[in-house]
Amino acid sequence: MDLSKFQRRTSHDVDEYELLPSTSEAGAEPGFRPVRRKPWQWRFFSFRSLACTLAAAAVVWVGYRLWFSPTQDQQPTLGIITTGDVDPGPPVGNDDPPRDPPLYEEYRERERHLPQHNASLPYPEGSHAKFLWADNHGSYFGWGNYMQEMILNAYLAYAAQRAYVFDNYTWEREGPEISSWNGHSIPARIPLSALISGPIIGGPIHDKDVPRAVSREYYFSVCPESERVVLDTRKIQETLAADATVSQIVARWVTELHSIDSPCVELARNSPALFDYGITNTKRVLDVFPALSKSPILSDFGWSPLILQGFYDNIKYFAPVSSLDGAPLLTETPIAPLKGLLALHIRRGDYEHWCNNAYINAMRFTGFNSFPELPDQYTPPKIDHTQKTSEVVRKHCLPTISEVVEKVLAANTPQITRVYVMTNAPRPWLAELKAALSAAHNWVDGIGTSRDLQLSWEGKFVAEAVDMYVGQRAEKFIGNGFSSLTSNVVVLRMHNPDLRPSDTHFW
Repeated sequence: MDLSKFQRRTSHDVDEYELLPSTSEAGAEPGFRPVRRKPWQWRFFSFRSLACTLAAAAVVWVGYRLWFSPTQDQQPTLGIITTGDVDPGPPVGNDDPPRDPPLYEEYRERERHLPQHNASLPYPEGSHAKFLWADNHGSYFGWGNYMQEMILNAYLAYAAQRAYVFDNYTWEREGPEISSWNGHSIPARIPLSALISGPIIGGPIHDKDVPRAVSREYYFSVCPESERVVLDTRKIQETLAADATVSQIVARWVTELHSIDSPCVELARNSPALFDYGITNTKRVLDVFPALSKSPILSDFGWSPLILQGFYDNIKYFAPVSSLDGAPLLTETPIAPLKGLLALHIRRGDYEHWCNNAYINAMRFTGFNSFPELPDQYTPPKIDHTQKTSEVVRKHCLPTISEVVEKVLAANTPQITRVYVMTNAPRPWLAELKAALSAAHNWVDGIGTSRDLQLSWEGKFVAEAVDMYVGQRAEKFIGNGFSSLTSNVVVLRMHNPDLRPSDTHFW
């Protein structure tokens, strides 16, 4: 779909788009009404300009590393994995010529020129601004886990009335811009503005006492090392119970941060992260949801123009083009449900081995996949140490084609006309799945998968976010309860008042 013909509504193009449907009433506090998001507006660059920049970057890097061309269904995307709860997303197709991954320089440059990077601004910004930099944020894991930690760190900064200091989505913190995973060349660091929009990356915060987020570069420029208060998280965490919830952790840290006059506060890199998957994989995260939903961190969260472009370019797989309300804009992130769409998140690949770990370690569904309002609750079976696996766990973690079809038919309703499969499964397996789904029901508008999408080169390395946006807006969704990708989709669906918890399921 060519978006060049669509006119923008602003004097300069903007970098906005919307997240999953907003929160549903599930878990919301009395009287809470989610606010329609108006994500952060950026100057939208021309795709010709982006192409030229990427071409120049490729010339600079040529000879450093060549794109390794692995077999189909094994190529990398943004969602690199190191543990089973990190999602790899749909692999890049093998039809592309060997080339270096994109460096996203235009996105970095725009982040450097945020208007709040100005010391002369009035309160609460400029010389009045206070900052929180989580130098201990995670790396070497996929976007699903990174996104959850990022949202909670940003919410803590907001609650403490400090500017959130954002960093790249980080696979490798130091070294060259091109790294490797499983033998494949990948971006070592991807600017967050290539993935999301909104307050987390410097968009407006409608609170007169909270400064807008700033980049790590800006924080370093205004906070010399000698003026930074560096906190070892263990010293504060030790004052909390071992099973403290996220709300309790936030409250304790807000008290601590309010007691510090210094504008420059950071969490020490060598200290434990506050919100890693050790807590986001548990129900201890759920009690923060009502307050998080009311905050701009979630209410004004949006997807980047790059993600929205990938969505609109492939709209035929998600919704009829005629259903678009006028010209689609990359200045907003619509969250209205995609009527008639059933989205499935089917994790294969590493899960073919990792699901055994879910049994051996008696793992539960991740925290945000455990809302009590959701219909498909899960209790791990009792472990038999003489067995390495369990059919009960496998059915939830790695369903067969026949089990997928059975679940889809059980969740199907007359208004569902199309299916979209978010997956890293190999093409032959997907061909069998499509055939089985087609034989079981007449999907009037067809069946699409992650591997059908046509994405730009830079879009392929953030393809997981396109899938998340689709899952967020699908009228019905079936996901993997052990997955962080599914977990992010679920929290966005629960934030949408136009979606019911009963329309979100798990295998």
